[in-house]
Amino acid sequence: MTLRRWEKADEAWISLEEPWREALELAWESYRGGGVGVGAILTDSAGRVLAHGRNRRFSATSPRLLAHAEMEVLAALPPDKERARDAVLHTTLHPCPMCLGAVVVARVGQVHFGAFDPTWLGIERLPDLNDEVRLRWPRISGPLAGPLGEWAAVLPALNTRGSLLRAMEKVAPKRAHRARLIAHRLESDQPDSTSQALELVWDLLTDHDDPS
Repeated sequence: MTLRRWEKADEAWISLEEPWREALELAWESYRGGGVGVGAILTDSAGRVLAHGRNRRFSATSPRLLAHAEMEVLAALPPDKERARDAVLHTTLHPCPMCLGAVVVARVGQVHFGAFDPTWLGIERLPDLNDEVRLRWPRISGPLAGPLGEWAAVLPALNTRGSLLRAMEKVAPKRAHRARLIAHRLESDQPDSTSQALELVWDLLTDHDDPS
């Protein structure tokens, strides 16, 4: 999906497919809860939502080391792997090795991701390992284009000074700087919805010719 630079935040938001809007809302909820801003939606091939998930690694109520958004939604998969092949995963950040491994083991058919995770660049070469991994590998598409893709990229870095932000500083320093600017702007105003948050930071997101 390509977004024109001159589109307003609300126009870009409305143009998104529903699974993406839901996943980004979940990512925003995770950020507002003090966690890593990543959200995921699992649907069947007809687009019916099977599960919602968001990162709860640093949840204020029940933080868990492996509580990634993708793992939460994959828990809803039926035990029949043939049915899992019809499942579609939308996740706002490219799955990490743990989550991608779960996708492969479960034989999820499709993965759509909103932004690359700079921590795990090169993970897409895993199918080169052997024929079995290649056989189980899902069809993967992404990232999202334009300002909303940039939002998906910076959102996980707003609440953390951890490995993701450090990796971003190395491979995309301009994006890391943008994440700091956005985090600073949102410190005093965290709206209830993603669309409202986008209105607040849209000028920063549209100024991103080269995130490196």
